[in-house]
Amino acid sequence: MSAGDTDPAAIKPVPAPWTVKAEAWWFITSLGHRTEQGETLPISYFPTQETQLYKISMEQGAFRGGRGSITLIRYSESPVGPFEELAIAPGEFANPYQKPSHRVTRAYVSSMKALVSGRHNWGLPRELAQFSFTPSLEYPDATEVRIFPAISPTEFAPEACFAALIKPVSWLPAIPTNLSHFSRVTLCQPPLEATSDSAAPGLVAIPRWHLLDCSESSGRAKPFRCEGLLPPQEEAPNPDPQAPKTATTKRMADGVAFPDVEPYSIGIHWTEMSMTLPLAVPLATL
Repeated sequence: MSAGDTDPAAIKPVPAPWTVKAEAWWFITSLGHRTEQGETLPISYFPTQETQLYKISMEQGAFRGGRGSITLIRYSESPVGPFEELAIAPGEFANPYQKPSHRVTRAYVSSMKALVSGRHNWGLPRELAQFSFTPSLEYPDATEVRIFPAISPTEFAPEACFAALIKPVSWLPAIPTNLSHFSRVTLCQPPLEATSDSAAPGLVAIPRWHLLDCSESSGRAKPFRCEGLLPPQEEAPNPDPQAPKTATTKRMADGVAFPDVEPYSIGIHWTEMSMTLPLAVPLATL
């Protein structure tokens, strides 16, 4: 990347609407989660610098549950060029303007231009990261995906915060799919804060709520299988030598820079997708 691509002050946001083409994977984390009284989300669901987003989302009764997902996208065409994105929308949240809506609480992109534009246009809490897609040596046709958060505009953490093995279901063909045939998905994104931290570049303040319709997508989709690649979380040793060993499974995220949530083993792979990211409706200031 050139200096102009990494210096947030030199980047002007590209206004919406955007028409993009991409390949995407939807990791389903919940289908109809019913929240318990006082239920909140772990702090890893939120960027460290976004205290306003955290406070609004953690208010009593704010999180309403419902359908949750992690989305991994490889944009091949966009107004800012190709880039990758990883985002989590854990479910619906209460907001001051309409019925509970979905909310992206954490997102990483591989492009500073996409980071700046995503915050300005839609209030998305994007952070910078490096994305790695490599063929699996163990499973034919499978892909290993790893995401490394930025520690500066040009440096990235040595350890991945998200790592997944993506296995295609090769015997099923991708079928034409259009999101307009399903229930409408609306994001209602809270205001975002600025930071001068050099380890979190591009985080300009966004003082308004944004309402975004995400239903204008079409393409071809099929199932895929997934599993984590990060080491299991270490458990405290059991003093009883006769106690059975606890089965451990690899994790998909580190639980620090990205929430350690275990999605269903089967997700949806958009082998090709055309999507319109419309002009969001700015709602109010802080």
